[in-house]
Amino acid sequence: SSHFGSSNSSSKPVCTHRQGGVRFNRMSWAIFVYTVLPTGALLIAMLASGQALAMSVASKVLSTPIRVGSLQLSLAVFMTAICGSLAAISYAGLCRSEQRMAQIGDTAFGAVNLHLSEQQQRYYFAWGRNYYLTLLGLALWLMAWRLKCLVDSQQLQTARAVAKRPVSIIARIVYTLLGALAFLAADVPLCRINYNVQLATFVSPRKARLLPSIGTCEGAYLGSAAGPCIDFCDEVKALSQERLATIQFARNWHILGRFAAQIFDDARGVEQGEQRIQELFQKKTCAQVLKSVDKSNQSVNIMCIIFAGVSIIGAFVSLSNAYEGSWGYRQGVSNVAKSE
Repeated sequence: SSHFGSSNSSSKPVCTHRQGGVRFNRMSWAIFVYTVLPTGALLIAMLASGQALAMSVASKVLSTPIRVGSLQLSLAVFMTAICGSLAAISYAGLCRSEQRMAQIGDTAFGAVNLHLSEQQQRYYFAWGRNYYLTLLGLALWLMAWRLKCLVDSQQLQTARAVAKRPVSIIARIVYTLLGALAFLAADVPLCRINYNVQLATFVSPRKARLLPSIGTCEGAYLGSAAGPCIDFCDEVKALSQERLATIQFARNWHILGRFAAQIFDDARGVEQGEQRIQELFQKKTCAQVLKSVDKSNQSVNIMCIIFAGVSIIGAFVSLSNAYEGSWGYRQGVSNVAKSE
């Protein structure tokens, strides 16, 4: 997209902001690669070493309590939930980038604008890399969690026999149902989180590039724009349509999230679509539409993040109890250990 009437001085703050966001993103994934992944691999190696001291230390590390308000979680549960959530969001971003590349490749504008095509290819590569990194992290921490459970129940030992323990079929059924319900409940806030991630990836950067182009088009409307403001308003309209595509993409990915969002829209008397975009441009100037194109309720976003985390962690805890077949945490002690 072009910058109408922009100057070097006006574009510098925007470029600085974007570069800061890129550096933060790279630093976050660097922390994930050099801390989360090696730590998970090291704990697996210690638990599978067969050495009593290493297995005991790794089990205690994975049992480290992490408090989220009044909720207390173990490090194993917390890291597994984090990696699983990041994997789901990264996969959605990967599919979104793939769709965008196909759309740009099918248009003459995409064939001419090589910069835009290369930018989408970079997004596609970055999302794909993040997806496989988070999958690796999820596999490592799931394996470490499972090995810890085996060590704690003394089913994974160096030279001790493992005693059989009673299993409750009813407990397994109940906890399996609770885990499934928790996963389904997490789909609603994950829809909102996914929408905000896609918004920050595909809408906010284009908005930042257009903001310096407002200039004399501050009071221009789409239907009455003249001169360079025509192109400016056309780009703002295209960005509004991109936001609509982002909404539809997020809702198509989350079944329960789509129903919850539709109920919320009906309660507000809002119907997402091209008609709403047309009405918006009739009531507001192109500059006003641009400034609010990526607007989102931060309080609702924070609540969704908290609810998604609680739901996913609750699902993992329920499925863990379902696998153990017990109604609560019970440290298994073998008959051999008791006799000693």
